[in-house]
Amino acid sequence: MSSNLTNATAVDPFDSDDAIRLGEDKRDGNPRTLGAAWAGVLLAPGTIITGMVAAGGSAGPGFGVGFAGLAIGTIIGTFFVALISIWGPRTGLAQMPLGKLAFGAANVVPQVFLIFSLIAYDALNDLFGVDALADALGIEFYIALACILAIEVVVVSFGVRLMRVLGLVLSSVMLIVAVWLIFAAAGTSAAPAPAGVNGFPLSQFALAMALGLSGSISWSVQACDLSRTLPHRTSPKKVFAWVFVGMTIPLVVLGGIGAWISTDSSLSNPMGRVQELLGGGVGAAVALVALGISLATANALNDFSGGLSLVQMGVRIPRVAASLVITASGLTLAIVSRNTELGSLTQDIVLIAGYYTTPWLGVLLVELIARRKEPKPWLIPASKPRQAASAFVLGWLLLLPFTATPIGNQIAGDVPALSWIGWFSRELFNGGGIGYLVGVIFGFAIYAALRLTGSRHSK
Repeated sequence: MSSNLTNATAVDPFDSDDAIRLGEDKRDGNPRTLGAAWAGVLLAPGTIITGMVAAGGSAGPGFGVGFAGLAIGTIIGTFFVALISIWGPRTGLAQMPLGKLAFGAANVVPQVFLIFSLIAYDALNDLFGVDALADALGIEFYIALACILAIEVVVVSFGVRLMRVLGLVLSSVMLIVAVWLIFAAAGTSAAPAPAGVNGFPLSQFALAMALGLSGSISWSVQACDLSRTLPHRTSPKKVFAWVFVGMTIPLVVLGGIGAWISTDSSLSNPMGRVQELLGGGVGAAVALVALGISLATANALNDFSGGLSLVQMGVRIPRVAASLVITASGLTLAIVSRNTELGSLTQDIVLIAGYYTTPWLGVLLVELIARRKEPKPWLIPASKPRQAASAFVLGWLLLLPFTATPIGNQIAGDVPALSWIGWFSRELFNGGGIGYLVGVIFGFAIYAALRLTGSRHSK
């Protein structure tokens, strides 16, 4: 049920800080540049490596099943990100402040989850980027890390407009690299299904779909951070279409390449496998450098979104400084994790860091549906913030038995009180997880029920 504007506060609570809400006079661009920006962020080695993990080398389901699950999960996830993105031009709000429409002051709860997940993704991307530069240029770990850090700092300092420009440039370069990788991969055999396996590997298909969902739907917590810079009059249909295309193509194409070339060695040294596929030489070095820069750009978006959240939570420092705090935290975690096997680290971070986004998305979908007819929804305070926070936390707890990660299974085995983590996946689904799907369902259903019950009691 839509709220009435006559109940709104007279002062726009979001209008005092551009880091939270952009006024119409400070917006420009068109949906095509939005699609290019997403493509520039997602045309990155992490997408290829996710495909490698989905196919699983000799222990996985192979290219066919791995890619099918990955593609289906990707398409479902990008649909939701594109759907949420249309609220950026309409409100001018960054994504987490948009969540405040449901959570109110309790918005700090999902924001804490967001900040920790962004730091984890930063660390993973830093390691991938360092590998790309180190392999391409033959430089030491810390020199390559300094290069990645320098790129992130520059992009974070200039903000979304520089991300757009880099998105256009990188998407053009990475399109060439992607085509090169496709032709190079065509000369090799696809990752085979394991011999002697009968029937459809449902659990491995579910894991591949979860990886696809994680690589796409987890961006829903940052969707409007890019789209809010477009004018209010921007067509919602065009925003949806360009975000969907700009995300789906790089995720499916590069993920498919990764699934095709998946081997046991690629899971331990993914950038080495890419360089081997490209045949070495100057061209391969340029391609790996482009991959490294693209990763740094993706991290800059993470840092930007984390900085927005810190400012909106009440941290009294400039947005750029807040973003650099996220940058430094991700850098520290990357250094600590540098000796971890990248295949396992990828699966843990890609899945764990994104699970929380699904109950959050479910809650926000209910709220946006309820506010769909409000001309200025940001002027209407959250009506059920405690119910939203409760639905988010309950949804997150209820999805944990359906998760499937190496570290989650280890925790469940080491701590008897937490043996319920991943229980459904281990005991009933042979290791396959459906946490992403049930997370959206739980968040949506619980908040819808609590919102409806609260409305009836208030009458």
